[in-house]
Amino acid sequence: MSYIEGFAVMEVAVRGVLPIGDSTENVPYLILDTAKSAIVGQVILPKAVKRSLAVAITIKVPAAAGSLAIGTFDDGGNFQVASFLRVETPAVERPDGAVGPSGR
Repeated sequence: MSYIEGFAVMEVAVRGVLPIGDSTENVPYLILDTAKSAIVGQVILPKAVKRSLAVAITIKVPAAAGSLAIGTFDDGGNFQVASFLRVETPAVERPDGAVGPSGR
């Protein structure tokens, strides 16, 4: 059974261009529901890459999530928004029923 089974979820997209640099470590970026101050998702990405690299990753979050931000927590426990990443919610709702032509 999936951990999300029984819960309403929505898909959001994490998009951006990773920083260029020599670091090879990975960083867990957290998706935060800013209205509830709750972590609703996570994605692990390289801290830096050798050449320009765009990312576009689909993540499932609770459907009840409000305004979303992506970033990390600093040593003092403060959330730091990742300026090079953004969370995009779907602009158009997907239909729930059957779609497409109904020819015979």
